[in-house]
Amino acid sequence: MIRKIQSDRAILGWIIPTLTTLVIYLLTMCRTVYVGDSGEFSLVMKTLGIAHPPGYPLFTLAGHFFMSLFGFLKPALAANLFGVLAAVAAIPALFFLLEGKRQPLIAAALCLVWAFSPSFWGETGGIEVYALNLALIAGIAAAALSDHPRKWFMVSYLLGLSLTHHLSALAVIPAVIYLYLTETTSNRWKYSSTHILLFILGISLYLYLPIRASQSPLADWGHPVSLSLLWNHLTAAQYQQAAAFSLSNLWESLKLYFTLVIGNWWWIGLGLAIWGAYDGFIRNRRRTIFILIILVVNLTLSAFYRIPDIDPYYLPGLLVCWLLMGQGLFGLSSRTPALKPLWTWGTALAAIVLLILNYRDVDRSKVHIGEDFGRLILDTAAEGTIFTSNDNASFTAMYLRYAEGYRPQVEIFDQGLRAYSLMVETARISGQTVYSFKEARNLYLQKARGDKYLEDLQTVPDVQNLMPYGVLYALQPPRRPAPIPSLWSGRPPRDYKARQILVNLELVRGGALLLQSPPDSLRALESFRRAFNLLEGEPRAALHNQLGIALRHKGSEELALASYDRALRAPRRNSTERFEIIFNISNIYKDRGNRLAQGEDYVGAVEAFTKSLEYDPGNPTIIYNVGVIYANYLHKPDLALPYLESYLATNPTDQKVGKLVRELRGR
Repeated sequence: MIRKIQSDRAILGWIIPTLTTLVIYLLTMCRTVYVGDSGEFSLVMKTLGIAHPPGYPLFTLAGHFFMSLFGFLKPALAANLFGVLAAVAAIPALFFLLEGKRQPLIAAALCLVWAFSPSFWGETGGIEVYALNLALIAGIAAAALSDHPRKWFMVSYLLGLSLTHHLSALAVIPAVIYLYLTETTSNRWKYSSTHILLFILGISLYLYLPIRASQSPLADWGHPVSLSLLWNHLTAAQYQQAAAFSLSNLWESLKLYFTLVIGNWWWIGLGLAIWGAYDGFIRNRRRTIFILIILVVNLTLSAFYRIPDIDPYYLPGLLVCWLLMGQGLFGLSSRTPALKPLWTWGTALAAIVLLILNYRDVDRSKVHIGEDFGRLILDTAAEGTIFTSNDNASFTAMYLRYAEGYRPQVEIFDQGLRAYSLMVETARISGQTVYSFKEARNLYLQKARGDKYLEDLQTVPDVQNLMPYGVLYALQPPRRPAPIPSLWSGRPPRDYKARQILVNLELVRGGALLLQSPPDSLRALESFRRAFNLLEGEPRAALHNQLGIALRHKGSEELALASYDRALRAPRRNSTERFEIIFNISNIYKDRGNRLAQGEDYVGAVEAFTKSLEYDPGNPTIIYNVGVIYANYLHKPDLALPYLESYLATNPTDQKVGKLVRELRGR
């Protein structure tokens, strides 16, 4: 009888949090295409295409199958629903990973603590890869730590399969190898060749990429038909400029990890995890070492990347912290049985508090900014061809055009998803074979008929004579005005990608006001200030730096400097970003000095150049400029000499400056 009660509790222990999580996630799920990669994944699932590296074949095929079952729903809604179910699938895996049968009530409450934590819950609003990735990792870990005699068959296959979804699953491999090698039973070695074959079978799903690419699907990122192209896609070669491992990056990775831990579960969660690690080494050292290996590898891998949306890469590491919290609670419950109800209800209360505190920030049920902006792009063009390059904005437009059939008279060529399609079309209309998106785009602009538009002016400086046209730039003179409406009212969205769209909208609006005749500088500045205010409180230095660059290009130097100042003070900033920000600040003062010198305001020019040198003290051009102005225009040889001599130290062959220095010394 007691055993039956325990069994019933164990079953309810994972069923109740699973159903509760499902209901809450459905309530907060976006009902349409969301921002960022959601448009791309919805389109790729709908059309069986190839997504950005490493391609996500498991995600694509499973999502396509799910969409087929729910063909009566819009593709984006079906994709978001698939993402929710993938996230909910993690809950039973987490329950068994906790060994929840021992203490099902605490385990169930802990599962809800995980479910309502902002880092994981925030990935369920629109279709994304990270929830399924976490579910796979949790499933692999639960199987590997179980006592099932045939567990290594499942672990081997799931491990290979998980790598066809997201490469952060690499963090589990060393931990699994550790368990495999320290297993006390020797039976596993008898089937080791089978385990290897099952791993290969799982990872062989990557064959989908070259097979599907050979059929030239509508969405065909990288067109990985050859072995070299496939390897580039699997290793994300195009993103390697964002990968740079260093000790400073590792330190930043550690700081960000602990920031996320505290942001999810406060200091009490961190303290409980530390206690859980200590208690785990005493009670179950092998299990504790296993999960700590996952943490170390995850933090090391995450330290390689310098991208704004790095947070979800830390989900495996956050899972480790959560598991250690569970170990800590189970240890406290075992050591103090009289207080067991306190630990159980305290954990349940923590889950309720997390639900209440985070609901508003993660609720995307009424958010349609992605769809609105995508429609705005397509409505601005009305017809013709659009060239896109900014995935955060353009993926929603591509989804609407090719998955829902909105504005079928518009053609979109994206430099990621549709680069190969553009090369094929350019070869057809021009008779010339080209091998890059840039070459194909420029040739297409020359040869193709009809209207042509570009989404992002900053990434195409080689295309001349572009004219502002709503949220696009037109190659031909606009035939009608294209107003830029507001897409949001009330409190700005928490998701930084949604705010980026609003920032971009204000920058485009301000730029159009400056380019009209006559320019409306005051209203343009108002738009730029709104863009600046939208990023208030943003912790990512990279976003403030990007805004500063855009504002500088649009001539709003003071706001650009304010953005750079925010970037330098942002809590999430690494050494490389700091160098870039300082260099950008120096450039603003350098440009200001050049303008003042051309206007013969030499005192102001020296002040600006000197300020530039505070940020870039070794810049020989600026040092030269200050020295020449002091010598030739302000007639202050004593002030000129140190600068000119410093310049000569790095440019000793400059005879003109050498002669000037000798003349100044002789005075």
